Amino acid sequence: MNLGIEQKAYMIDQAVSLDLPIRRVVSQLYDAACEAVGKSLCFAAAQGIAKRVDKGDYVFVLTGFPISPLNLAETDGPLGAAVLAQTLQAVGVKPILVTDDLCSGVVKAAAPKTRLIRVPVDAEQASLQAEQLFSEYSPSALLSVERPGWNSKREYHNMRGLNISSIVGKTDYLFELGRKHRALTIGVGDGGNELGCGLILETVRKHVPYGAKCQCPCEGGIAASTAADFLVVSGVSNWGAYGVAACLSLLKGLEYRHDSQSELRLLRRVAKAGAIDSISRERKPYVDGLSHSVNGLVVDLICAITNA
Repeated sequence: MNLGIEQKAYMIDQAVSLDLPIRRVVSQLYDAACEAVGKSLCFAAAQGIAKRVDKGDYVFVLTGFPISPLNLAETDGPLGAAVLAQTLQAVGVKPILVTDDLCSGVVKAAAPKTRLIRVPVDAEQASLQAEQLFSEYSPSALLSVERPGWNSKREYHNMRGLNISSIVGKTDYLFELGRKHRALTIGVGDGGNELGCGLILETVRKHVPYGAKCQCPCEGGIAASTAADFLVVSGVSNWGAYGVAACLSLLKGLEYRHDSQSELRLLRRVAKAGAIDSISRERKPYVDGLSHSVNGLVVDLICAITNA
């Protein structure tokens, strides 16, 4: 089978946007993102990186979604960020992982050899830190994978409409500053409350439960208000990050190697570090309620398409 890059990219998009967790909103969010971006989502994001990020540049990769009231990180996000960071390193870019204290142990376990920065929960401190980080590193891109995004009232929520602002490091300040400095911004999400989903704000408010009105006193809804230049909507956010990594590998002529076996090793590593499945709330190799056998099928499919 000899497929062109754009044909492979289209197939990768179809694979990563499978709604296997049965959220019933992925297709609406995916279609809205495609309309905003104008082409296959993973390919558009990868093209953005290829065109705007040079060898030796710093790139911030934001991830980590805290699960309350257990105050533990979920398995979705850190794995995708780790594979994306590894791919960026392979093309000569310098990724730095960004998360908060609560998720730092899990994120570090996913990518132990990649530098990690913790963002404070306090808004004023986070804003000052964002300025300092841009001054020190001048990142050419910021990539967010399953990272909470604040709503129009600068409050963070989970998919049940509950406020989690007290445990979330305020990484939106980095995205805001990135757009101000004209750095490339890419968001990867699966539910509309993730950083970058402000690109399709009204669609999230219309179709996602609690999108327009949450269950906390702010009543601002869970829809993330901070937009990204490119948004990748997927059935599971890890898959979206793998899709971007796969498309970047295609554009750069690299072999893409992340398969179900390497996925299982990653899952076991982050579970050992304290990560839990967001649905069962258990420490096991599941992502968004999907067992490794099901999750691994999609991971292998992405790998097979890329290397076809």
